[in-house]
Amino acid sequence: MAEKIKVGIIGCGGIARGTHIPNYKKIPDVEIVACADINIEAAKKTAEEFGIARYYKDYNEMLEKENLDAVSVCTPNVLHKDPAIVAMKHGAHVLTEKPMAGNLKDAKEMYEASKKYNKILIVGYQTRFRIDITALKMLVDSGELGEIYYARALHLRRWGIPVSPTFLNKSLSGGGPLLDIGCYAVDSAMYVLGFPKPKSVLGVTYNKFGKNPEMAKKGSWGGAWKPEDFQVEDNAFAFIKFENGMTMLLETNWASFIKEDELNLVLLGTKGGAQLKPLEVYKEVIGARVTITPQDRIPETDLYNRRIAKFVESIKSGKALFSPAIEGLKVQAILDAIYTSAEKGKEVPVEWDF
Repeated sequence: MAEKIKVGIIGCGGIARGTHIPNYKKIPDVEIVACADINIEAAKKTAEEFGIARYYKDYNEMLEKENLDAVSVCTPNVLHKDPAIVAMKHGAHVLTEKPMAGNLKDAKEMYEASKKYNKILIVGYQTRFRIDITALKMLVDSGELGEIYYARALHLRRWGIPVSPTFLNKSLSGGGPLLDIGCYAVDSAMYVLGFPKPKSVLGVTYNKFGKNPEMAKKGSWGGAWKPEDFQVEDNAFAFIKFENGMTMLLETNWASFIKEDELNLVLLGTKGGAQLKPLEVYKEVIGARVTITPQDRIPETDLYNRRIAKFVESIKSGKALFSPAIEGLKVQAILDAIYTSAEKGKEVPVEWDF
């Protein structure tokens, strides 16, 4: 590998400009040499703003002309697959935005390509770097909570509907809040629990706000939207059964009549329970039930900075140091099963043995 790791950016939207590019530029032995976007003006603007030497409209041209070590794929969900596979074919390791893809079929192709070309493929679930999530994982791994028999994973918003077509147009997003923020809830839970094998899923989806003209006029993140353009769900819920007997409830939405936004993970075990927010552990001590809370404030960490830094570290070490493709694929399998169950109106199995 050259003295500096040469990076290319595919997709020059907000996530690339706000989290990927600035954090790559903080690493001395990394150089962003090119960026690409189907909107050439966006690519040009990004290159000029961040001092990137070359920009392209076609990522294929960029990958053919630039000798890249790594690529960040920052396109809409459905458009993750092709640039990721082409980048790996051209010898680049890939960090793709979450979720892994717009559907399980595409995610499987990406995973197979990573094996075929022997390249690192990481799915950017930066929430794994949260200190409280790390604490829950340590509790589970140590056996402190005993056998976990039930979990509740949720990522809910009172009012937070993104109005960009990249979220509302199903041909770009693949789905609504389940793929947008529900994927974080699923990934965090599965990561903490050690990726137990799911057996079946019963899922439901709703569209209770997106098609409502009054709600659309009211607007949300970025202004108003057209109800006729709202092609995805705005609420999704699922009950997941696992081979080991554990069950998990998933709740996610962009809008609901709740007190406030909530991101949480609740665990019930035979020796104790715990939850993410607030971080608390529930145990029995000398015969009395107690609630254990941190005395000190939990320090914050720059999750997006950690994500890029750990991806670069992965490239140097030659192995995925977080959220490897196989785990992103398994999260995608659960998400896909939820949509399939909702569509069929019945419990369905989860594809798992990849």
